[in-house]
Amino acid sequence: MRNRVCVLALISIGMTMAEATAVTRPLIGTAPTQGGRTTAGPMRVVLMIDTSDGIGDAIPQIRDAVAAFADALPPEHELMLVATGRHTAVRVPPTTDRQKVKDSARGLTADHGPTPLIDSLMEIDQRFIRKAADRWGAFVVVTGDGAESSIRTDDKEFNEWLTSVSTRRVSIDSIVLDYHANGMPEVIANAAARASGGHVENTTMAGALPEKLKAIAARLGTEHAPQH
Repeated sequence: MRNRVCVLALISIGMTMAEATAVTRPLIGTAPTQGGRTTAGPMRVVLMIDTSDGIGDAIPQIRDAVAAFADALPPEHELMLVATGRHTAVRVPPTTDRQKVKDSARGLTADHGPTPLIDSLMEIDQRFIRKAADRWGAFVVVTGDGAESSIRTDDKEFNEWLTSVSTRRVSIDSIVLDYHANGMPEVIANAAARASGGHVENTTMAGALPEKLKAIAARLGTEHAPQH
């Protein structure tokens, strides 16, 4: 496990860079961005769910929240489900079949231990988002605010990734179950949001997750509505 002091230094640098290069999501229908993407058109959405100790006893509410998100996301967008407990687990690869996602969500269980949030973001981006050149990439992260255990990413790689998400127009929105004060996942979520023009919401109420995720899905659907 990486040295905690090094991690704090890494994220501090990352947040400074993210603030310097923070982006605002472009208006729907704007000219193609770098890589040929516009805000209009289909997305590949990664719904990334923390199943570590940081989420406490919120698994039942998280299952309901995943279903609410899947139902609210317009059907033309791909959706995948990733769990970030002790390791990164792709539970459902990119699909437009919402039932697959909801069925998998019903089987979510707590893995305990810390969450490898940085490693998970970068791995899924490399495996599934960078390769989808015809789709806008979007991460929607639900994370607790407990311990963070990434070991595969060094300072330089993470800072380069924070910079790249703005130039590639990848959006990252997060909901943080804020049971702890200033935990590493919250710091990471804020750095990623600043770099991508995304949003972070904090809550101590697991019961609020379904409505919050439903609202994010609706907003993404509006931002990426097809142009006629």
